[in-house]
Amino acid sequence: MKKYCRNCYNPLPYKAKFCAHCGQRDTDGRVGMKSLMGRIWNNTFHLEGKFIRTSWQLFVPGMVSKEFFKGKQDRYPHPIRMFAIVMFLFLFLLNSMLKNQDEKTKGVFFSTDTAVKTETGDTLVKERSFTLFEQMKYNAMLYEMQKDYERLPAALKTPQVQSAVDSLLNSFAGRYNLEHKAQMDTLLEESLDSIGIGFSGVEISVLDIVRLEPNEIIERYQLTGWFDKLMVRQGIKSIKTPDALAHAYIGSLTWTILILVALMSGVLALLYWRQHHYYVEHFIFLLHFHTGTMLFLMLAIIGYLIGIWGKSVIQWAVILPAPAMYLALWRYYGQGRFKTLSNG
Repeated sequence: MKKYCRNCYNPLPYKAKFCAHCGQRDTDGRVGMKSLMGRIWNNTFHLEGKFIRTSWQLFVPGMVSKEFFKGKQDRYPHPIRMFAIVMFLFLFLLNSMLKNQDEKTKGVFFSTDTAVKTETGDTLVKERSFTLFEQMKYNAMLYEMQKDYERLPAALKTPQVQSAVDSLLNSFAGRYNLEHKAQMDTLLEESLDSIGIGFSGVEISVLDIVRLEPNEIIERYQLTGWFDKLMVRQGIKSIKTPDALAHAYIGSLTWTILILVALMSGVLALLYWRQHHYYVEHFIFLLHFHTGTMLFLMLAIIGYLIGIWGKSVIQWAVILPAPAMYLALWRYYGQGRFKTLSNG
């Protein structure tokens, strides 16, 4: 009985395992788990010798792009696929690190030791940790307690009562490691001063940040500009929930890099217009560069996490892309070192 390809209906030779017309494997249509997982691995990650070889060559600035546009495209994975795979691994690593950090510190900015007496009379020292927003709330609470005391009848404001309240307030402030004054008649002006939000120059009172929602603050301070409103909302969000904001920034990192690459490609097209490169060539060049940068940073972070080297390697991984970009421009565009430096 003559067989036909189930995909394109092209006749299949006897015992042929693949269709000569469309390349699909001859199958009865049933897909096992092994076949499914193998297809996902090959199509999504494509982690074969080509990928691994390219990963190491990306550490040589400009090399892959130069070879790629010499007509050797088949040697390398598709630049966008390569970028997507590395970006996926990089974001997975960052999210894992951030999740572990969240579990350890819960967004800690400050910590203080508190002595606690047990039932047996022993003294234990417990470390208590606080975020910036929590400390702002405690400062606001201390301020409000002082203001409540001022509203008491004059007959109750005896030196003995004031001394007792001072002692309680100082105990409260010390427990939460707050900046505070020793006397009741001195308010917490330093710790409750206004703070600047973002780059808009808007100064917001600490008490308002603690008590009000962002939209209420915008209305109270009569902010009308779109940029000012955005900065206030994002600035207050970063104070109240810094971990959530960090996750959001990481989540948008892929599109941020792609937009940056697209804009920088336009700049390179203007700088090197005499060489008559297509826009897409500049785009792929920068895509290769950013892929290599993320790979290098990812290896530096992994080495630090498993104890191969110290934190200084991560710092170098952040600094080195600047001179690496110069070398990549020099190797790929082939101009003199001084002219390359002026263009970079």
